[in-house]
Amino acid sequence: MAVPSHINLDASIDPTRDQVRRLRDHGRDGPVVMMNLLKFRTAAAYPPEAGMEPCSGKAAYDRYQHAFTVAVGAISQAEVIYDGPCEQVFIGQPGTDASDWDKLLLVRYPSRRHFLAMMADDGYRDALVHRYAGLERTLLIQCG
Repeated sequence: MAVPSHINLDASIDPTRDQVRRLRDHGRDGPVVMMNLLKFRTAAAYPPEAGMEPCSGKAAYDRYQHAFTVAVGAISQAEVIYDGPCEQVFIGQPGTDASDWDKLLLVRYPSRRHFLAMMADDGYRDALVHRYAGLERTLLIQCG
């Protein structure tokens, strides 16, 4: 039985209703690329009722990533373009939140509609418990 994703909801890493409306209602048609900058917790922060074995934040996020690329892949039609570590700051201020990320994930969707359909899918929403448990913070940017 899936743990309801709202159990450990973290509003700081979720879009607001206004952000979802802007994505839905504004922008060009056609493919979009979502750039994800990810900072993982050292240890995943699952709620006790999730019944999950202790793991790293990265391992928890990997469970979430599996859901959005495999479990709801037919809905999102997501294509991972890049999935790798953030190795060093070339330009910027190393050690600040603005430049301290563990992973960069670039994902292409056929349209904003595909991305939003994925977000509305029950299987995807059930997997959010892993995203909340694994992420310390994130930045998600829609690119053309």
